[in-house]
Amino acid sequence: MGGALILAAAAGALALLLLAVRLWVVLSPRAPVPRRSLSILVVAGSGGHTTEILRLLENLSDAYSPRHYIVADTDEMSTHKINSFEQNRADRNPSAT
Repeated sequence: MGGALILAAAAGALALLLLAVRLWVVLSPRAPVPRRSLSILVVAGSGGHTTEILRLLENLSDAYSPRHYIVADTDEMSTHKINSFEQNRADRNPSAT
């Protein structure tokens, strides 16, 4: 009985130690990694959702580049809207390729 109690106490202490180490790793301050760009994945949907997501993308800077899109093969309207959106962005900012 005494050996089981000592074993349980040791297991509890080990669990607390592992929790403390995990919290230290997660919460320790780190210097942010500077990035010149950040790629973004956009999943387009039909029914007006493509227009909504493109409105959100209009407000993103050119640092969110490249942009990758997922569109259903049957969703020709979303494909057209996305192509038009990307063409307009390229026309407004010809230096960004």
